[in-house]
Amino acid sequence: MPVILQLTDLHVMPKGELAFGRCDTAGLLTSIQPWLAAASQKVDAVVVTGDIGCDGNEDAYRIVRDVFSGLAAPVRMVPGNHDRRAGMAKVLGDFLGSPEERFDPATERFDQSFEAAGARVILLDTLQPGKHWGGLTPAVLDALSEKLDEARSKKEPALVCMHHTPLHCGMGVMDEDFAGRSRLFSILAQHPEVRLATGHMHRAIVQAVGPTVVATAPSVACPIMIDLRPEGGDEYRFETPGFAIHNWKSEPEGIAAGWTTFFGLIPVQTSFAGPYRFKNVVNPVDD
Repeated sequence: MPVILQLTDLHVMPKGELAFGRCDTAGLLTSIQPWLAAASQKVDAVVVTGDIGCDGNEDAYRIVRDVFSGLAAPVRMVPGNHDRRAGMAKVLGDFLGSPEERFDPATERFDQSFEAAGARVILLDTLQPGKHWGGLTPAVLDALSEKLDEARSKKEPALVCMHHTPLHCGMGVMDEDFAGRSRLFSILAQHPEVRLATGHMHRAIVQAVGPTVVATAPSVACPIMIDLRPEGGDEYRFETPGFAIHNWKSEPEGIAAGWTTFFGLIPVQTSFAGPYRFKNVVNPVDD
């Protein structure tokens, strides 16, 4: 029964620099390293769904590399809107999938698919450089459809992971466009057993579109204040960092097997100070 640990939205800055002018995200990531090492011994894979850095700084990625290297479970990552693909490729290449796992290793994208304890884990690269919102290209959606059909034919449970959530949740600032949204959900509707795991929202959120369940993991850094007004979604508080666990399990008495998602907190000291507005926000492009 595969167990997948998901972390998201680390927003790591180089040591001595503060994310959004206030957050010591390098120190925060280092502080969770003992927990992460222990947790990795109990899961089959670790996925990190974007906003790994806060502005794509390579020194920040080196901190991430040091923390995630040597874990007991394999680690895979995809970028978010605060990342740079070139910097990730240079520093975090060991976590971006082998050429055999990548959808198209000839491109700069990090869409990838790998096997973990009998499950098919698919990571989609939703980064659109310079934009806060995300999307998927027609070619990637074609490949996703093929890989989900293949997983079904092999009776492999499938988990699809990506940074951006393609749904609106009611926090106006965060409710944005998503390129390819309709086709994505059309594909997923043909595979109701598939769980879509996302990040970006800095909160644990569960939504559904028809048969598709979308589980959004809480952030490691800067949890967003829940504010369901048009101006909501632009403030954060120093709350406890979180994670998601996705577990495929069989059910008794002939009930179909399926994914169960747990949300949890990482036991490190936080101040709960805030709320503060996000400032100095960078959605970078590669040089």
